[in-house]
Amino acid sequence: MAHPTELAPSTSSNFDWLRRVGWLERIGLAGVLAITLIALIGPLLLPYDPMLRVGAAYLPPGGSFWFGTDEIGRDLFSRVLLGVRYTWLPGLAVIGVSLLIGTSVGVFAGMVGGWVDTLLQRVVELFLVLPSTLIALAVVAALGPGLLNTMIAITIFWWPWYARMSRDEVRRIRARPHVEAARIAGVKGPRLMLRYLLPGAAPALAVAATLDVANIILTLSVISFLGLGLPAPAPELGAMTSRSVDSLTTYWWLPIIPALVIFLMSMLANLAGDGIRSALRGA
Repeated sequence: MAHPTELAPSTSSNFDWLRRVGWLERIGLAGVLAITLIALIGPLLLPYDPMLRVGAAYLPPGGSFWFGTDEIGRDLFSRVLLGVRYTWLPGLAVIGVSLLIGTSVGVFAGMVGGWVDTLLQRVVELFLVLPSTLIALAVVAALGPGLLNTMIAITIFWWPWYARMSRDEVRRIRARPHVEAARIAGVKGPRLMLRYLLPGAAPALAVAATLDVANIILTLSVISFLGLGLPAPAPELGAMTSRSVDSLTTYWWLPIIPALVIFLMSMLANLAGDGIRSALRGA
């Protein structure tokens, strides 16, 4: 542990982590922050009502309609902007809930050990060996199309990855001298978990969760593409791409622009995950 006088270095050293992050990764971190802000305040930025006809059908990008209009005459930019909200925020919610469930199970299993650890790991392994995407599609089909049902289906098969990772991290951290010293001193239970075990596992979980945002976005988009997300005319990016894929050679902007936005969000999320991993390296 650093001496207290070492915890207040010069101002420039507070940004040492930034030197470990490449310029592409910085773009990813900035992009993730920008997308999150857009998703949160997106409805305030809409130039037109995304559900109403505001112009002629099939207008190409340009002029008053930056992304053109769709087959009904709705503004595609407004629909894509709202579609980012319907994809990004649910993705973050799935990551958050999965992380909470998985970390709780994994840390508890790693801390307690014994037959409890064995039992919980068998349950986790049962989920991990199942084809998660196919089962998630089956769960959504059984529960009925809808964004909430999609989020529930993905969460069911996502938390075990965090449970496995957090359990392995906790078992590794338990063997460290400062944890052994704390246990000998009588620290146990929730205090041991919250003060010694969980902080040690947090960096690896943070990196994994950030990198998983791209996978969650793609999974949500695939389910939406197959028509199991929000019902029409909700502007989900995957559904917008699916409904207009036949127009690829004529009105290319209808399927291409939503698909490019999905790709951009996934790429920025991956770059941000790499940035966080680089920032934590050697920290």
